[in-house]
Amino acid sequence: MHCINCGQRQSEGNFCAVCGIPLGAKQTRSRAAGKSSLQSNKYIKRVKIASNKYWNYFLNYLKHPSLVLKQGEKEFSNGIINIGIMAFFMGLILFTFMKRAPFPFHEASYEPSFISVVGGCLLFVVISTVIIVGSLYLTTKFLGPEQSFKSFIGIYGTHLIPSTFLVLIAFILLLLKAYTYSNFLLSFALLFSFFVIPLYILIKLLTQEVGGIDPLYCVIAYIVTFGIAFTIYLVLLQGSLIVDVLNRWMTVSW
Repeated sequence: MHCINCGQRQSEGNFCAVCGIPLGAKQTRSRAAGKSSLQSNKYIKRVKIASNKYWNYFLNYLKHPSLVLKQGEKEFSNGIINIGIMAFFMGLILFTFMKRAPFPFHEASYEPSFISVVGGCLLFVVISTVIIVGSLYLTTKFLGPEQSFKSFIGIYGTHLIPSTFLVLIAFILLLLKAYTYSNFLLSFALLFSFFVIPLYILIKLLTQEVGGIDPLYCVIAYIVTFGIAFTIYLVLLQGSLIVDVLNRWMTVSW
């Protein structure tokens, strides 16, 4: 038998006489286990590096969200990740609230699953983001300083960091059974994300460019574009699970 670790050759024995590691099939299994462990460690290391990068990104833009206006497409990936995290915790809040809420939820003829609530919330936020970013893109393409679609996703997703922070606090308050404060923060985060932040981004971009059409008309154009698209989307959502969950949440909350 041949030891693949040190090269020792011997006719018998289950272990190498020189280095002591298992021979034959045992040695092969040991080596395979070592490779598997090494791959697992590499994966864990990559996850840690990615987590640290996102954490630094989150803290940096939590302090200065407007800095992303100079980065644009560079923060495209982080913007998408932040949108996903915010949507996930929004769904988690709604699902948790349903479980802990008073009678209106429990009188329902069905009880939505965790996957359906969180997945529905994620889809709702993603489509709403596409409508917001698409409205910003069309407005600036024809009336203001043009930006790419990817750039707007990076800018908008990064500007959602304060809202994501509020949603995380709302979730903690919900776990502490501070329902009123939790619902208030979640409502504020939603309104801030869907209506205030896009207008702020548009105005900031318009004020950076001298000349062209007056910023007021660009803002009006965005409001009209977004209003029409979002209204159509809400009409199409009627009767869906996410609308039912949101209606029940608003009924109990307010």
